Amino acid sequence: MNFFIFTLGCKVNSCDSNEVYSRLVSRGFNFTSPEEAEVIIVNSCAVTSESVRKTRQNINKFRKINKKAFIALIGCASILEQFTKNRNLDLISNKDEIVDKIIIKFNLENKQIDNKFLIVSGEKTRAFIKIEDGCENFCSYCIIPFTRGKIKSKPIEEIEFECKKIHELGFKEIVLTGINLGKYGKDINSNLLKAIEVVRKFFKRIRLSSLEPDVIDKNFIDNISCFEEICPHFHLSLQSGSDKILRLMNRKYDSEFYLNLIDNIRNKFKDVTFATDLITGFPGENDEDFENSVDIIKKARFIKVNVFPFSPRPFTYAENLKQIDSEIKKQRTKYAIELSDCVSKKEISTFFGKEFEVLFETKKGFYYSGYSRNYIKINFESSENLCGKIKKLIFFPDLY
Repeated sequence: MNFFIFTLGCKVNSCDSNEVYSRLVSRGFNFTSPEEAEVIIVNSCAVTSESVRKTRQNINKFRKINKKAFIALIGCASILEQFTKNRNLDLISNKDEIVDKIIIKFNLENKQIDNKFLIVSGEKTRAFIKIEDGCENFCSYCIIPFTRGKIKSKPIEEIEFECKKIHELGFKEIVLTGINLGKYGKDINSNLLKAIEVVRKFFKRIRLSSLEPDVIDKNFIDNISCFEEICPHFHLSLQSGSDKILRLMNRKYDSEFYLNLIDNIRNKFKDVTFATDLITGFPGENDEDFENSVDIIKKARFIKVNVFPFSPRPFTYAENLKQIDSEIKKQRTKYAIELSDCVSKKEISTFFGKEFEVLFETKKGFYYSGYSRNYIKINFESSENLCGKIKKLIFFPDLY
């Protein structure tokens, strides 16, 4: 039977899609195009109203191009009532049950024909392992605790097994992901440091996906700064630079704590870079609050800021707060994006002339693109096939 998976949202969703893909292929299913698929699975996102709109749009698109396909919805948007009324959907499920439900629906033999570890990837450069799911923070704007549930950590022995298999497949770099990665191990008497120790056995380049600032303490920073395998790039979720708005968001830190954390990490890691997320136009955000966010963008010197205009999500506290005018949100979002682009270019320019190890991933024409350990994208012209290879380069503007 032919199937197709379409994924929206975060890296955790991509890992979930990889898992479903692996389970289907191991049971004899064939991955194909949406036009030829008998089963189409949409792995949805519900973090913003735009992501919900894209989920709905793609469901309708797939039905239009393949009227006979069995279309199923999984992911965070699957709990939203609007999708139970969508006539283009045949099934709504969670990712853990979707394969069994498809097998039962089509009366197929539930026999695993190949239990080897599978992964979806193009070039064998960077792989992702989801080691944690769920969140219990209940930030006032976020639907994720309702869609993902409580913290669920992957046992250390499973992480070791997956790393071993991924390493055998030839991947050079691993990314540890989770909904609240820093809380890994809370439910199984473990912690993120123990997980990293296992991964270090197999990979010389280890990245950590987004981390919540309040779970990063001095002991954690001191320990990972001694691990040469840890890539010096950190995504530390900010959301707002205003202490007033952070309290309304039910975040567990203030702006001073955040900037001190940035400074502490900079003191421990050579050539480190930072990325973050920022919400503009949260209910109650005035001009001064927004300026505080702008100020932190400048002080933290991020190389990447993901800027999102606030959109109220079902089940959350912020859904019932007085909303800011949409035009104001639009203006603040535009300004924050433009500013962060300028800050990024200036910060990246400080690395010109330094030697970096670049892991090349893609090719376009004679140019190869890859990332340094501190996650700066570098383009390099070469007649040699560099995909999947690590090369030392002196970083100049023409390579950026």
